Amino acid sequence: MFTGIVEEVGKIHSIKGEEISIKCKKILEGSKIGDSISVSGVCLTITVINEDSLNFQISEETRAKTTFGIEENQSLVNLERAATFESRIGGHNVEGHVENTGICKSIKKIKDSTIVTFEADSEIINNIIVKGYVSIDGTSLTVNEIDGNLFKVSLIPHTIAETTFKNIKIGQSVNIETDVNARYIRKYVEEIMEKRLNE
Repeated sequence: MFTGIVEEVGKIHSIKGEEISIKCKKILEGSKIGDSISVSGVCLTITVINEDSLNFQISEETRAKTTFGIEENQSLVNLERAATFESRIGGHNVEGHVENTGICKSIKKIKDSTIVTFEADSEIINNIIVKGYVSIDGTSLTVNEIDGNLFKVSLIPHTIAETTFKNIKIGQSVNIETDVNARYIRKYVEEIMEKRLNE
Protein backbone atom coordinates (compact mmCIF):
# COMPACT_ATOMS: atom_id res chain seq x y z
CA MET A 1 0.00 0.00 0.00
CA PHE A 2 1.18 3.50 -0.85
CA THR A 3 0.07 7.06 -0.10
CA GLY A 4 0.43 8.74 -3.48
CA ILE A 5 3.07 11.14 -2.14
CA VAL A 6 6.01 10.86 -4.53
CA GLU A 7 9.40 10.60 -2.82
CA GLU A 8 11.68 10.83 -5.82
CA VAL A 9 11.71 11.05 -9.60
CA GLY A 10 13.79 8.20 -10.98
CA LYS A 11 15.17 7.61 -14.46
CA ILE A 12 14.72 4.45 -16.49
CA HIS A 13 18.23 3.15 -17.15
CA SER A 14 17.26 0.21 -19.33
CA ILE A 15 14.46 -2.16 -20.29
CA LYS A 16 15.57 -5.61 -21.38
CA GLY A 17 12.77 -8.06 -21.97
CA GLU A 18 10.73 -8.21 -18.79
CA GLU A 19 13.38 -6.51 -16.66
CA ILE A 20 13.48 -2.78 -16.03
CA SER A 21 16.32 -0.93 -14.31
CA ILE A 22 15.65 2.45 -12.70
CA LYS A 23 18.30 4.86 -11.45
CA CYS A 24 17.42 6.45 -8.12
CA LYS A 25 18.96 7.63 -4.88
CA LYS A 26 16.49 8.18 -2.04
CA ILE A 27 14.47 5.04 -2.78
CA LEU A 28 17.64 2.96 -2.40
CA GLU A 29 17.82 3.89 1.29
CA GLY A 30 16.68 0.96 3.39
CA SER A 31 15.32 -0.97 0.40
CA LYS A 32 15.84 -4.70 0.08
CA ILE A 33 15.07 -7.39 -2.47
CA GLY A 34 11.38 -8.29 -2.35
CA ASP A 35 10.22 -4.81 -1.30
CA SER A 36 7.35 -3.20 -3.18
CA ILE A 37 7.93 0.15 -4.89
CA SER A 38 5.37 2.33 -6.66
CA VAL A 39 6.84 3.12 -10.08
CA SER A 40 4.62 5.79 -11.63
CA GLY A 41 1.71 4.18 -9.81
CA VAL A 42 2.58 0.57 -10.64
CA CYS A 43 3.43 -1.69 -7.72
CA LEU A 44 6.65 -3.50 -8.66
CA THR A 45 8.87 -5.83 -6.64
CA ILE A 46 12.61 -5.22 -6.31
CA THR A 47 14.57 -8.10 -7.83
CA VAL A 48 18.10 -6.64 -7.89
CA ILE A 49 19.74 -3.81 -5.95
CA ASN A 50 22.66 -2.06 -7.63
CA GLU A 51 24.86 0.79 -6.43
CA ASP A 52 22.72 3.46 -8.07
CA SER A 53 19.66 1.64 -9.38
CA LEU A 54 16.95 -0.92 -8.72
CA ASN A 55 15.75 -3.69 -11.01
CA PHE A 56 12.16 -4.92 -11.35
CA GLN A 57 10.31 -7.42 -13.52
CA ILE A 58 7.33 -6.33 -15.58
CA SER A 59 4.59 -8.86 -16.32
CA GLU A 60 2.50 -8.98 -19.50
CA GLU A 61 -0.50 -7.82 -17.45
CA THR A 62 1.47 -4.75 -16.38
CA ARG A 63 2.43 -3.98 -19.97
CA ALA A 64 -1.19 -4.36 -21.09
CA LYS A 65 -2.65 -2.07 -18.44
CA THR A 66 0.02 0.61 -18.02
CA THR A 67 2.19 3.07 -19.88
CA PHE A 68 5.08 0.59 -19.73
CA GLY A 69 3.44 -1.11 -22.69
CA ILE A 70 2.86 2.01 -24.80
CA GLU A 71 5.35 4.70 -23.78
CA GLU A 72 8.44 3.67 -25.72
CA ASN A 73 10.23 6.93 -24.92
CA GLN A 74 9.23 7.09 -21.25
CA SER A 75 12.32 8.01 -19.25
CA LEU A 76 11.27 9.54 -15.92
CA VAL A 77 9.10 7.81 -13.31
CA ASN A 78 7.59 8.76 -9.95
CA LEU A 79 8.87 6.58 -7.11
CA GLU A 80 7.45 5.85 -3.65
CA ARG A 81 8.34 3.20 -1.10
CA ALA A 82 5.52 1.22 0.49
CA ALA A 83 3.84 2.89 3.47
CA THR A 84 4.54 1.68 7.00
CA PHE A 85 2.33 1.81 10.09
CA GLU A 86 4.34 4.85 11.17
CA SER A 87 3.76 6.68 7.87
CA ARG A 88 1.62 9.78 7.68
CA ILE A 89 -1.04 9.38 5.01
CA GLY A 90 -0.59 12.71 3.26
CA GLY A 91 -2.43 11.55 0.15
CA HIS A 92 -4.80 8.55 0.09
CA ASN A 93 -4.56 4.76 0.10
CA VAL A 94 -3.06 3.73 -3.23
CA GLU A 95 -2.72 0.02 -4.02
CA GLY A 96 -0.40 0.30 -7.00
CA HIS A 97 -2.88 -1.69 -9.10
CA VAL A 98 -3.27 0.52 -12.16
CA GLU A 99 -6.68 0.02 -13.76
CA ASN A 100 -5.88 1.51 -17.15
CA THR A 101 -4.24 4.41 -18.88
CA GLY A 102 -5.61 7.84 -19.69
CA ILE A 103 -4.52 10.63 -22.02
CA CYS A 104 -3.63 14.23 -21.19
CA LYS A 105 -5.98 16.41 -23.27
CA SER A 106 -5.18 19.92 -22.06
CA ILE A 107 -2.91 21.89 -19.73
CA LYS A 108 -4.01 25.32 -18.52
CA LYS A 109 -2.19 27.63 -16.11
CA ILE A 110 -4.45 29.64 -13.76
CA LYS A 111 -2.47 31.87 -11.38
CA ASP A 112 -0.36 29.52 -9.23
CA SER A 113 -2.26 26.38 -10.23
CA THR A 114 -2.10 24.24 -13.35
CA ILE A 115 -5.34 22.60 -14.46
CA VAL A 116 -4.78 19.37 -16.35
CA THR A 117 -7.57 17.56 -18.18
CA PHE A 118 -7.41 13.81 -18.78
CA GLU A 119 -9.52 11.52 -20.91
CA ALA A 120 -10.27 8.02 -19.64
CA ASP A 121 -12.61 5.16 -20.47
CA SER A 122 -16.06 4.93 -18.89
CA GLU A 123 -14.95 2.31 -16.33
CA ILE A 124 -12.45 4.78 -14.89
CA ILE A 125 -14.90 7.69 -15.00
CA ASN A 126 -17.59 5.64 -13.24
CA ASN A 127 -15.20 5.06 -10.33
CA ILE A 128 -14.32 8.68 -9.65
CA ILE A 129 -16.28 11.53 -8.09
CA VAL A 130 -15.78 15.27 -7.90
CA LYS A 131 -13.59 16.10 -4.87
CA GLY A 132 -12.64 12.43 -4.64
CA TYR A 133 -9.15 11.03 -4.99
CA VAL A 134 -7.42 9.60 -8.05
CA SER A 135 -3.85 8.38 -8.48
CA ILE A 136 -2.20 9.54 -11.70
CA ASP A 137 1.27 8.12 -12.33
CA GLY A 138 1.38 7.31 -8.62
CA THR A 139 0.55 10.85 -7.50
CA SER A 140 -2.45 11.39 -5.21
CA LEU A 141 -4.67 14.11 -6.71
CA THR A 142 -8.15 15.50 -6.13
CA VAL A 143 -10.69 15.49 -8.97
CA ASN A 144 -12.02 18.98 -9.64
CA GLU A 145 -14.51 18.33 -12.40
CA ILE A 146 -15.95 15.52 -14.53
CA ASP A 147 -17.44 16.03 -17.99
CA GLY A 148 -18.28 12.92 -19.97
CA ASN A 149 -15.07 10.94 -20.36
CA LEU A 150 -12.96 13.89 -19.23
CA PHE A 151 -11.86 14.82 -15.73
CA LYS A 152 -9.76 17.67 -14.38
CA VAL A 153 -7.21 17.93 -11.59
CA SER A 154 -5.37 20.94 -10.20
CA LEU A 155 -1.61 20.82 -9.67
CA ILE A 156 0.15 23.14 -7.25
CA PRO A 157 3.74 24.26 -7.95
CA HIS A 158 5.16 21.85 -5.33
CA THR A 159 3.53 18.83 -7.01
CA ILE A 160 4.85 19.87 -10.40
CA ALA A 161 8.35 20.44 -9.05
CA GLU A 162 8.56 17.11 -7.20
CA THR A 163 7.01 14.77 -9.79
CA THR A 164 7.11 13.90 -13.48
CA PHE A 165 4.26 16.37 -14.03
CA LYS A 166 6.95 18.98 -14.70
CA ASN A 167 7.34 17.32 -18.12
CA ILE A 168 3.75 16.37 -18.92
CA LYS A 169 2.60 17.06 -22.49
CA ILE A 170 -0.73 17.01 -24.31
CA GLY A 171 -1.30 13.57 -25.81
CA GLN A 172 0.83 11.84 -23.16
CA SER A 173 -0.47 8.63 -21.64
CA VAL A 174 -0.66 8.25 -17.85
CA ASN A 175 -1.35 5.44 -15.39
CA ILE A 176 -4.66 5.77 -13.52
CA GLU A 177 -5.85 4.10 -10.33
CA THR A 178 -9.13 5.26 -8.81
CA ASP A 179 -9.84 5.36 -5.09
CA VAL A 180 -10.25 1.78 -3.87
CA ASN A 181 -12.91 2.88 -1.36
CA ALA A 182 -15.02 4.35 -4.16
CA ARG A 183 -14.73 1.07 -6.08
CA TYR A 184 -15.82 -1.02 -3.10
CA ILE A 185 -18.79 1.25 -2.45
CA ARG A 186 -19.84 1.11 -6.09
CA LYS A 187 -19.62 -2.70 -6.13
CA TYR A 188 -21.59 -2.94 -2.88
CA VAL A 189 -24.37 -0.67 -4.15
CA GLU A 190 -24.56 -2.48 -7.51
CA GLU A 191 -24.89 -5.85 -5.77
CA ILE A 192 -27.69 -4.53 -3.55
CA MET A 193 -29.52 -3.06 -6.55
CA GLU A 194 -29.17 -6.29 -8.51
CA LYS A 195 -30.44 -8.32 -5.55
CA ARG A 196 -33.49 -6.08 -5.18
CA LEU A 197 -34.28 -6.30 -8.90
CA ASN A 198 -34.18 -10.10 -8.69
CA GLU A 199 -36.44 -10.35 -5.66
